[in-house]
Amino acid sequence: MRSLTEKQTVSPSSPSFALGALGDLSRLFFIALTLLAASGCWWNQSTSHLAKGEEYKSGQEKYDTFFASVTELRGKTNDAKGESDLRKQVAEAVGLPASAKLEDTLDAAKTRSNELKKDGGRFFVVVAPEPKLIVKKGVEENKDATAFAKTIEDAIKQGIQRGDELDGLAREAANLEETLSSLEKELDASFADTSTKDQVKLELDAARELLENSRLRAGSESGQALRFVVLLASAVDSGAAAELLAMEAGGSTKKPAKPIPRGKPGKPVKPRPKNDFDP
Repeated sequence: MRSLTEKQTVSPSSPSFALGALGDLSRLFFIALTLLAASGCWWNQSTSHLAKGEEYKSGQEKYDTFFASVTELRGKTNDAKGESDLRKQVAEAVGLPASAKLEDTLDAAKTRSNELKKDGGRFFVVVAPEPKLIVKKGVEENKDATAFAKTIEDAIKQGIQRGDELDGLAREAANLEETLSSLEKELDASFADTSTKDQVKLELDAARELLENSRLRAGSESGQALRFVVLLASAVDSGAAAELLAMEAGGSTKKPAKPIPRGKPGKPVKPRPKNDFDP
């Protein structure tokens, strides 16, 4: 008779061992699915061509044109830079490393601007009708001031242009989001094959997320570019009067013409006496 304390071993070939191993595998598979769901990865994302940066064609022109536009827009917004390279450009012009922070770059630009104004020169920033930096020369010709002014002017022009371009990308993303809603409504009528329809549905879901990311990124980078322009202009501008800016922007330095003299006014006519009547 066996002892109660004797250990019982289970053969790997026995049914009980196989069932136990299968249970362990099931638990591991369930845990893996839970982790995937928690991390935001799910089957539709892993099988979406757009989400993986791949081209996808459904065979329907309007859907394929839409998918191509989403992919192209994603590439543009992924490479979008608001103020980073503009900041580097100005930082190097004022003697700072390209990695200098925005605040340090603006402070250095302001200091450099003040140094170049010591001989009486001035910098005036004009945004309309086109961005420019007007340099009022001082007593002596200053090549450093001219070079500095060109760097600042280029940065301001590029910043405004970039802000407008990125804002256009954000609007394009918003328009494509409206197109997506229309395509979703036409999905059943456009595809008879169930498997194709399901795949297109996955691609539309992926496109929605990609468009939202593109819109937010483009809008954010556009705001950063325009903010940089405002801060840089404020740092170097000499605070010119509005009249001077208007004259310089228009390319004229003439003073307003004085009004033409009209001569002295004539003496008022004396009133007639009460008893003076014409015959």
